[in-house]
Amino acid sequence: MRNSSALSDIEFELMLFFWDLENPVTFAEILRFCNEEKKWDWAKTTAHTYLTRLMNKGLLSMNHTAGTRRTYFARISREEFMRSSAQSFLDTVFSGSVKNFLLALTPSGSVFTRSEAEELHEILDRLTESENHPEPKTAGSENSTGGKS
Repeated sequence: MRNSSALSDIEFELMLFFWDLENPVTFAEILRFCNEEKKWDWAKTTAHTYLTRLMNKGLLSMNHTAGTRRTYFARISREEFMRSSAQSFLDTVFSGSVKNFLLALTPSGSVFTRSEAEELHEILDRLTESENHPEPKTAGSENSTGGKS
């Protein structure tokens, strides 16, 4: 997934359309969404340009079906995109520091409410716990000596 977090507003709107779908869609269906639902009044070439950009960013794929009919679908889930975008933002703007990111969310002189602080504490506890306690091995999995447990 190259440069996927750098989406324009329109590219993001298009990806929301694809993420909401269960099945691949035809170009005609995409153009209908753009012109009838979004009221963008696009020519076919404009729609093709945006679809190509999303494919180049690794977010969208195209299949050739019966004959020359093409269908389009999201290559990654919305959750994968959000995780990647958040990590990219954190790395770029805050040098990967979650602490600095959280501090930036509080205006100078203000603090988190008790409720917000407790919620963040619970989230951090869960994250720390999952890092310190890997998933237990299931029955039949190999132990450290290479044999079955």
